[in-house]
Amino acid sequence: MSSLLSLYSLAIVVRIFLSWGHIGEMRFGSFYHFIIKITDPYLDLFRSFPGLQSGNLDFSPMIAMVILGILNNILSIFSREGTITLGLILALTCNAIWSVLSFFIVIFIILSIIRIVYEYYKSPNAIHYIAILDNLLRGPQNKIHSIFFGGREIETKYLLFGTAGSFIVLHIALKFLFSWLITTLAALPI
Repeated sequence: MSSLLSLYSLAIVVRIFLSWGHIGEMRFGSFYHFIIKITDPYLDLFRSFPGLQSGNLDFSPMIAMVILGILNNILSIFSREGTITLGLILALTCNAIWSVLSFFIVIFIILSIIRIVYEYYKSPNAIHYIAILDNLLRGPQNKIHSIFFGGREIETKYLLFGTAGSFIVLHIALKFLFSWLITTLAALPI
């Protein structure tokens, strides 16, 4: 079963890559339609959840992959150990949740750092990239602006450093919290 889940996960990854820019439809025709036929029923379960799609971005395949990863880990441990505890299942679930959260926090850290670089080294084309980055970072920046700066007017560079620093601190704090939680849950005897 674990091997089948791994193959199915691979099919979903292929489906995701081939859907970018409609490459699959243009170059792989019948193979692409076969991949869609076997992966979309599962992916459609997650597409119906609110908040997983934002504009052209669809995060439902990521959540679908996390669920498959959890099931795959459970089956692997069960086949190796012959038994599995509820604590271990909860620990694996927390580990998967942390993986997703960590991924997004690191992406926001990278985007914040890139935006800081553009703040100091503006090129003629930078205005386009700054607009894209500001659009992606607007929500977190607004939250940080209201929490740490009380909503008062501040220079952009301070808000950018505050955003990047907040994400770094958040990542470190959550890493320790999830590490403790995962270790505690995995040690549960039930």
